[in-house]
Amino acid sequence: MISTRRRKSDFVLALGGGGARGLAHIGVLKVLQSEKIRITGIAGVSMGAFIGAMYAYYMDATEIEEIFKKFLQSQFHKKFSKTFFLLSEDANSYQAPSRIIKKLGRGYVYLKAASKKGIFSQTILRETIDFLLPDISFSDLRIPFVSVSSDLKSGQSVIFKNGKVRHAVVASSLIPGIVEPLESGNSILTDGSTTEVVPVKAASEIFHGTVVAVDVSMNLKRSINLRTAFDVAIRANEITTNFLNRTNLHAAEIVISPKVGETNWSNFDKLSELIRAGEIAARKALSLLK
Repeated sequence: MISTRRRKSDFVLALGGGGARGLAHIGVLKVLQSEKIRITGIAGVSMGAFIGAMYAYYMDATEIEEIFKKFLQSQFHKKFSKTFFLLSEDANSYQAPSRIIKKLGRGYVYLKAASKKGIFSQTILRETIDFLLPDISFSDLRIPFVSVSSDLKSGQSVIFKNGKVRHAVVASSLIPGIVEPLESGNSILTDGSTTEVVPVKAASEIFHGTVVAVDVSMNLKRSINLRTAFDVAIRANEITTNFLNRTNLHAAEIVISPKVGETNWSNFDKLSELIRAGEIAARKALSLLK
């Protein structure tokens, strides 16, 4: 059951989405834990939902780091990282033959995307969360937690706070165009960051306390290469998302923004670097938290 009783020392986390950049959340949590900052609620979106659910259950950021290290070394991750490679940086930045392989592979990926609602089925997310978190219910969590998904029909956020945690995290992490959406009742669910890149609104509505937003969104690139109509559409969406996210963050009392730069959402090889970025950003915010 989610408590709405407010204490002076209550802090509520709103953990944003960003794929691999969300690993910086672990660094933020390591600092908050070591400084004994009281966390009374967590709202998560996409990777923020993954990390948030894990912390709400394990309450140990170092343990979460170790679990992710094991995951990244697993055969399961290596299997899918090949496709992530095709979706990552600009193919022209690679030397031959990697550049050629990347372009050919992308052609296959684009053909697949043109005939389906996502390049991947939901299986990739379900198997990932199965690796990271036991099959538990919200009532098993040690810190109150909610995850945020988005309904493609209504255009509204959908908040999960009951039932199975794994299902809620998956529903929050269905990257549009990359992972197929989830049909649930009258809703078609996709990644929570579609409506809230950082779930500040959900955190403030569900929990009572000082909202601490952790924003791991990508910096808006200044140098761009617009070659196709697809490139223009993607760039326009990036600008819109960046603007709406900055507006949304104004509703948070404290904002922690790890310097994740332009790290691509699929680049999980930077685990230690991203965690370190989270630690640095959290330590800079300690004067506001104490």
